[in-house]
Amino acid sequence: MDNYTQTTKDVVDERFKMNVGGIYYAHQPIYGYRTPYAATSNISRYMVTKSILNALNQFNFSNFIDIGGAEGYTANIVKKLFAVPVKTTDLSENACKMASKIFGIEGIPCDIHNLPFANEAFDAVLCSETIEHVTDYQKAIDELLRITKKVLVITVPHETPEIVAENIRNKVPHGHIHYFQTNTLDYLKEQGYKVEFEKTLSPLLVIPRVVAESFKKNNNKLPYRIYNLLTPLFKTIFGIKTANRLTNLDAKFTNWFSMYGGITFCIIKDPTSKKENSFNPINAEDFTDIKVKEYQTDIFKN
Repeated sequence: MDNYTQTTKDVVDERFKMNVGGIYYAHQPIYGYRTPYAATSNISRYMVTKSILNALNQFNFSNFIDIGGAEGYTANIVKKLFAVPVKTTDLSENACKMASKIFGIEGIPCDIHNLPFANEAFDAVLCSETIEHVTDYQKAIDELLRITKKVLVITVPHETPEIVAENIRNKVPHGHIHYFQTNTLDYLKEQGYKVEFEKTLSPLLVIPRVVAESFKKNNNKLPYRIYNLLTPLFKTIFGIKTANRLTNLDAKFTNWFSMYGGITFCIIKDPTSKKENSFNPINAEDFTDIKVKEYQTDIFKN
């Protein structure tokens, strides 16, 4: 494990020990929409999750693994919606412990550059919001494809090169240190893979989703003070139905307009695994109510 990866491991191990009042503070919306015990930006996470699920829904697969899967949120949804055995991994041992304790999903701590699995061990492999953080993303993708039998789904942010350059310059631990565009993985086509993509996270929906989520901002400027005063009203008006509507709108907005903040890549290793018949798309309503009860942090004693 190189020095940067070790530093990142230390950072994420601490992250997955966080708690609020003794309740584990989740990285993903495992407790459901708009809770004080999980990170914010729930709707943007739902948007990415919806894109992942619809990418997977195009294929027949009998097992699944999420590489860099945090505390197992997406793996649990895949297990419930597709009824297949699942596993998850993360650089953080604590994250893997959470996946096991909360969801009963085997979590394997490992470095994405050297995955401890056999060739083509999994029909479907997911790597979401991870390779932008790693030392060598092409080596990571080689490893992901090595363990993939049918389809590999990768999601990444689409930011400006300036943001990425600043993270590199400032040596930001666990920062976004790679810049991705829709053609970044085209080099895989030369290796015989079919590469498809979907744009996600329309910037035009940023303000609506921030208002809908109604999380207060630690900023004393007048616009933020006004927003913070209105958050109780926003919470009353905008509930999970609004979150679902905004989530379902994202794909349409990124198709209609050229602006996008994320990309879902679908790298097809076995074209025969793609479903021939039409299938019903997965909408936000199909998964946003999949949640668990709050978990006490004493699980780390084991």
